[in-house]
Amino acid sequence: MPHTILEYTATVADQPDLQAFWDQLHRFLVEAAPCRLQDLKSRAHRCDDFRMAGGAWEMAFVHLTILLMEGRDEATLAKVGEGALALLKDHFPRTLAQREADFTVEIRPMRKDSYFKATTVKTP
Repeated sequence: MPHTILEYTATVADQPDLQAFWDQLHRFLVEAAPCRLQDLKSRAHRCDDFRMAGGAWEMAFVHLTILLMEGRDEATLAKVGEGALALLKDHFPRTLAQREADFTVEIRPMRKDSYFKATTVKTP
């Protein structure tokens, strides 16, 4: 915990530097969520098969799902969502400028009673 899952279409105009994105996202989440750096796990999926709206191929989307342990207040969730959306826009600027695109962030709570973990990850 937390987990982040980035999904983006093959039609984005940018060549995203995912390591740079995750570096900034992880640092942001440590401060805003808050959480421990060693607990963060992130991954990305490029979507080659997708459909948006009426099916125009040149459209694009970038979606970030953030899974956080339950219990954070609405103000914290809003800060996390708005900050994460700003990071997406910073890392996909050409897509915003050159495509019809949707950029979205979804924050999902993880239930404490249904999340189990074993780790050997040390503090960096």
